[in-house]
Amino acid sequence: MSPRAQLLQRFEVLAVTAAPGGQRLLHFALVQAVCGTEALGRFANDLSIAMMLGLFSAVGWSALVLARVPVAARSAPVMLGLARGAGLFTLLACLSLPLLAWGGWIFEPAWTALLLAGWTAYTLARHYGLALGSYRWLLALETLLVVLLVAGLGLFGDGRPWLAYAALAVPTALFGAVALALLALRAKGGDARLPAGSLRTASEQAALNFVSGGMSMVLVPCTVQVAGEAYGGLVALIGSVTSVLLLFPRALSFNALPALARVVRHQGVGEVRRVLEGLRRNLLRVNSGLSLLAVAAWGVLVWQGQRADFALAGASAIFLLQLASFYVGQLVLPEANYLQTVEETRLPLRVNVLSLILFVLACGGVMAIVPPGADAVIGLFSVLLGATLTRNLLLRRAVLRRAPEVFA
Repeated sequence: MSPRAQLLQRFEVLAVTAAPGGQRLLHFALVQAVCGTEALGRFANDLSIAMMLGLFSAVGWSALVLARVPVAARSAPVMLGLARGAGLFTLLACLSLPLLAWGGWIFEPAWTALLLAGWTAYTLARHYGLALGSYRWLLALETLLVVLLVAGLGLFGDGRPWLAYAALAVPTALFGAVALALLALRAKGGDARLPAGSLRTASEQAALNFVSGGMSMVLVPCTVQVAGEAYGGLVALIGSVTSVLLLFPRALSFNALPALARVVRHQGVGEVRRVLEGLRRNLLRVNSGLSLLAVAAWGVLVWQGQRADFALAGASAIFLLQLASFYVGQLVLPEANYLQTVEETRLPLRVNVLSLILFVLACGGVMAIVPPGADAVIGLFSVLLGATLTRNLLLRRAVLRRAPEVFA
């Protein structure tokens, strides 16, 4: 492959991987502009809960997609089998929504269910395309999704807060249904039978993602509980801004995963170390540069003073704590990539469960002791940063024990 083709492919990978974050930022900005900050807070609250449940219905299974599809002789039957497993998990996840609505944690349970189903299908289809390297097709579909989102909210969203849900849920659900139909046509012999233990592995991968990434997701609903919907909208916007920038390192990680899977299976420890060390260096450079860019962009927005939500008490402190948590959380992506490739879930799961327990206890203390308002939100995000640092230290120590020949 020529240097120009390699550069183009890298750009395609970055664009496709960062597209969900960009789409979410645009979605939140449109909802706020058309429906208001409080409507954004309600929608972001429900979307966060849908995505937390989606960690079990989508992300856990997507990890198996990235690990198994690149090395499969026929990818369609393998993918169809994984999609059926994800569909079962989606149905089980939807059963919890009425209880969450009864407890006051969800505003629109029916729309949240459709969001969950659509986001699951969309996530699985994206990871299938990433595993096959079909970046241009994925970029075209992401562009179409953004066009439908903007058209739905821009043309019809005024005075209709429910369109905040429908503009994302309906296109992703339809996209998922079409993708499943096309996949069934390609898998002429039917879906491949899932290997023994696949349900357990997907569940463990989902739990692993929940106790790491889920910690930041739960902060939007918690913020709504302790500081109201306006702060919930602010936190959602801040999370989207930082995640757009910091999804670029995720693109490097995803791009390296199929090659790492082949190296682990067919080459020696030295080559594995070389791939992981190169990934670590690239991640450090990209993370540092993008974090500085995020700080500069935030400073300009605050200095201009044109956004009332950014002028809320403690907004800058919340932003910096969120940005620091994202940065720190991605420092162990090489370790996570290796463990995902060898389908080792119990070790990181134990580490993350301990971190989650500490996180939940500390958040409960903040919500019980700190008075409602900005100080409570800052306390929650301080807990997030501390829990992320603790998780990184524990995971690094555990990986050194599990594979000293690779990470020592």
